[in-house]
Amino acid sequence: MKIIKLTSLLVSLVLIAACSGRSPSTSTVTTTTNSGTTATYTPTSTPSGTATNNIPVNQPGKSPIVPDPKLTLGDALDVTRDDICVSGYSKKVRNVPQAVKEQAYREYGITSRQPREYEVDHLISLELGGSNSIKNLWPESFITEPWNAHVKDKLENKLHEMICSRQIDIKAAQREIATDWIAAYKKYVGPEPSANDAHHEQRSAKESASSSTASGQATGEIIGNKRSQIFHKPGCPDYDKVSPQNRVMFKSVAEAEKAGYHAAKNCP
Repeated sequence: MKIIKLTSLLVSLVLIAACSGRSPSTSTVTTTTNSGTTATYTPTSTPSGTATNNIPVNQPGKSPIVPDPKLTLGDALDVTRDDICVSGYSKKVRNVPQAVKEQAYREYGITSRQPREYEVDHLISLELGGSNSIKNLWPESFITEPWNAHVKDKLENKLHEMICSRQIDIKAAQREIATDWIAAYKKYVGPEPSANDAHHEQRSAKESASSSTASGQATGEIIGNKRSQIFHKPGCPDYDKVSPQNRVMFKSVAEAEKAGYHAAKNCP
């Protein structure tokens, strides 16, 4: 009889504990700026392998379509409209070491990749005041359709234009792109691009890269060392090893050479 009563008591305790459990609430994202101020965003969260509004989402080991809010929260610098609307601002603040890029790939489970398959993108882009923190970075595919890095670039450019023309507040633009960049694209750029549109964006980007290479331009930005007068191209061993105080950015090899810099010997 004592055993039966004890068993009943244990079952009752388990039921009470189960009934008193709380359902998880929607998480918010608090980003800290350089001056210590914060900006809070609430990213959308969708279980891996499911879809919302027919938008494909992340699956382990596959190209991430949207940033994982558990890994990429979004992070912004303490800047104003006047700061980001100055020509060359993004180049001045861009500083993501290769080691940090590799960390982003590892966190998203990407163990191998082809050239031009991904870029480690800023969720809140630099031209919108985003930071180089790992909290603001994620591997974005160039080749998924219709949503890919080329399409997101159009949104970033549009929001930057709107900020500089005072059509939208900088904090509002940061919040929109950090919360759901695909929804922001549909709101500010247009409807979901067709597969043909996405393919056209990819082809245009490839043709631009091929044209730059053929004319002696390196794709991406060139990093120069003002102390050694040596420059490094993207993909070269020492590309991200130049200290920030000695770093000089160039748009092309020709521009670096014109400034008196010469290529690193370990970078053909």
